[in-house]
This record gives sequence, C-alpha cells and structure tokens, in this order.
Amino acid sequence: MNRLNEYKIAFRGLGEGKHSFDFVLGPAFFDCFEATKGTEGKVDASVFIVKSSLLMEVRVKLNGVVKAVCDRCLGELDLPVHGEMELIVKQSGREEGNDDDYIIVTPEDDFLDMSTYLYETYMLNYPMRVVHGEGECDEGMQEMLREYVREEDEEDEKQTDPRWDELKKLINN
Repeated sequence: MNRLNEYKIAFRGLGEGKHSFDFVLGPAFFDCFEATKGTEGKVDASVFIVKSSLLMEVRVKLNGVVKAVCDRCLGELDLPVHGEMELIVKQSGREEGNDDDYIIVTPEDDFLDMSTYLYETYMLNYPMRVVHGEGECDEGMQEMLREYVREEDEEDEKQTDPRWDELKKLINN
C-alpha cells in the first residue's frame, strides 16, 4: 500500500466552486522523502481548490512545528513552519507543459496527488539556517566554540619564519 495515497484528491467528482481539504504531515509523511527521513513533528496542511469548467486554482497552506537541530550548538529545538503555495491545474490530452506553478492532468486522471506539492511547500519554507533564539543555545557547546576561536586566534598571532613571509608576498602579487 502506498503511504501517500491519503494525500490524493479525487477532483473528478468535485462540482464547480470552492472546496477545502485538510491533511496532517507527520513522521509517516516525512519518511517517504529522502531529505526529510526521521523528521518528527506535526504540520497541518490545508488545500483550497476553486474549480471551474476549464481549470482549478489550488492554494496550499502549511502551519505546524517540527523538531530540528540547531546549527550553532547541535541542540534540539521546536521549529515553527509556515508556508503557502499557489498552483493552477488544467486538464489537457497531453502531459507537456508542466511548469512550477502550472500542472497538466490528462482526461484519464481521477486524482490530484498533492503529496509532492505539500512536500515542496514544506521544503521551500524550511529555513536555510536553524538556530536557537538569542541566549537559548547550549552553554557547554558555546564555551567550546569560544575556546576553539581563541585557539585559532593564537595560532594566527604566532611568529612565522621571515623567509616564508617573503615568499607569501610573492604569491600575493
């Protein structure tokens, strides 16, 4: 059984107008994708569809909290995740033309698989750098970092052989 089946929307039976669907992205969802394996937390996803005879406008909204590792102190923290994505879905006999915000579905398709779009929305709104708030990092790790920086500064201040200094001048020219 495909664990992502619950993220499919049967659009064939939807009437024209507004529709909304709610999903929960949890560990089972995140384990289906290589980059998010082992992610813990809960993200609520809402999918709003405005269906007309020619196309569907789809809006995805995410709101939740996942466990993450601080890039500074390697401590665990609760990371709030929020995001939005808008898509246009058009029915056509050919599958060519899929673009970032434009999806083509064939007349034979009955379901719109939202799993990849939910994942994309999550990943696009995940911060590049995850750190604790000011003063919340692990103090033991912070002290180790300060000692490491001091050692590097001391190494830089050590005297070098003047012959090497002359050779370095040649390289910099």
